[in-house]
Amino acid sequence: MPTARSTILRGVLTLLASVLALKVTAAVVLGYVNYFPANFDSDFLRGRDGYFFGPYQWAFYAHIAVGPFTLVAGLTLMSERLRRWRPRWYRVLGRTQVACILLLLTPSGLWMAFYAATGTIATASFVTLSLATAACAAFGWKTAVQRRFAVHREWMWRTFLLLCSAVVLRIMGGFATVAAIDAPWYDPVASWACWVLPLAVFEAVRFKRSTTKRPVRSSVAVLTSR
Repeated sequence: MPTARSTILRGVLTLLASVLALKVTAAVVLGYVNYFPANFDSDFLRGRDGYFFGPYQWAFYAHIAVGPFTLVAGLTLMSERLRRWRPRWYRVLGRTQVACILLLLTPSGLWMAFYAATGTIATASFVTLSLATAACAAFGWKTAVQRRFAVHREWMWRTFLLLCSAVVLRIMGGFATVAAIDAPWYDPVASWACWVLPLAVFEAVRFKRSTTKRPVRSSVAVLTSR
């Protein structure tokens, strides 16, 4: 059973992570002034004027339109209080989030991945990330329909962590600027680390919890089962 201290610590860490995610998301949204109309002198659009207009343009605008929503919705859906207080709103928000991921975020992310500015390694990462996010969201939807809610929560946690890759990647970019890291390997590595590392930590914690919760058979039970 978790102690009161560990519960408080978990709550504080969750709050800090939520504030950080919201702050970075707000900074990204404020940067949209460079996208309406497209400013090819801005950081992300620099050098993209040759192929921006056309399919890439629609993928780009679809991605930045639903990306912040799916992330903020994920933060909201982590709240057990909301689930108990307004279960109908909770279900509607969850269905809307998954629909946005499957119908808009994933297809647009896949299209944009092939134009990654940092090369083939980053392209492979963003393609894998898009497919993994869609798969986790789809499994989350399926297990909710099957009323396997414990498994559903695990899949939606994975989905949320993958959505947070945009936040982590921006933080890693800021760190590189502060630390004056200009190595050509950094951005491709960051494109993988921003989602692989959080997901790996989640799976490690989940595995540890599952092993500690396994019932221990008594010596009498062992003897009688022989």
